[in-house]
Amino acid sequence: MMSATRLQFTDASVPKVCDDDLAPRLTEPWSQRLLDEVTLKSGDLVLDIATGDGTLARLAASRIGSDGHVFAIDLSKPMLDTAQAKPAPECAARITYLQSPAAPLPGSSEIFDAVFCQQGLQFFPDRLAALREMRRILKPDGRVALAVWAPLEQNQVFAAYHAALRATVSEELSSRMAAPFGWPDGAELKSAVEEAGFQEVRLSTPTIPLVLEGGVEQVIRAFSASTVSPCVAALSQDAQKAFSARVRHEMSALLEIDGRIVGDMVSNIIIAKP
Repeated sequence: MMSATRLQFTDASVPKVCDDDLAPRLTEPWSQRLLDEVTLKSGDLVLDIATGDGTLARLAASRIGSDGHVFAIDLSKPMLDTAQAKPAPECAARITYLQSPAAPLPGSSEIFDAVFCQQGLQFFPDRLAALREMRRILKPDGRVALAVWAPLEQNQVFAAYHAALRATVSEELSSRMAAPFGWPDGAELKSAVEEAGFQEVRLSTPTIPLVLEGGVEQVIRAFSASTVSPCVAALSQDAQKAFSARVRHEMSALLEIDGRIVGDMVSNIIIAKP
């Protein structure tokens, strides 16, 4: 199986479709959940690592108000361009976007009140180094909040994508869809955070349904936000048609009577002190 650490969201089409089809339905509910786990205060200094389209950064900026400051970093320039093009929330903290890896992180030690990383840690080439950097830049009374997907089979929409790929394309290509779910063990994640030196490490594994009102057609459009999409688009027309037909078949189990596709999404969430 392809390692998640080899994947980067650098294709220009990915952030656009992610923004159009997935962010409001997938990213935003999980961002709200992660922010709810940490008590932010007016004037806080916040870091959002692997910010993607900037959803969590904008929500955090609204919570801490105009006296605070959010730094949002990502390794992908197309993702940062998408995030920066978004309108800034009213009466919110300033957001500074920076292109940066997770290790080393920019900034001095012990300066941030809260550090967030939503669905990014599994992609980092050196996860332990990234966790240690998060601890380094947190104030002694700060908090880190992490989210990493639980096993692929528990994340029903993406499990259906994966099944459709396995039935129609090469194993190497289908394994790309599984890569973001490549660190599913919550206990292992908790141990890594403790190894990095964090204290009072708390693990939870909530479920939030992913609802696609546009049904199967929206599911097919949303697939374009995956790192697999450019490779599928390069296949023959017959292969692409076979994949789309299989997606329709696999998604039928998630089809509601009102035409929506509804599938559970499950994530391991870690909250810890430095």
